[in-house]
Amino acid sequence: MAVHYFHCTDGVDFVLDRVGQNTRSQQDVHLRACLVANRMMRSVAPDMDWSNWVVSVQNRRGMMVEVVPFPAEARRKAA
Repeated sequence: MAVHYFHCTDGVDFVLDRVGQNTRSQQDVHLRACLVANRMMRSVAPDMDWSNWVVSVQNRRGMMVEVVPFPAEARRKAA
């Protein structure tokens, strides 16, 4: 099992994941990134523009392993 950190950013604002999550596979990493994006979108005002937001996934060494855009449906709603 590996530990990955799921940071969120739009290139200006940044939400740091200091805790990380245990993951079992690359598919698990992608799924958890989508869950993090959805959780963040639910926690903020509904008129927020998510069009530039991504989840930047890093491993324990700080190397980026994946970048997952926030869900397209949420970006369309903001447009």
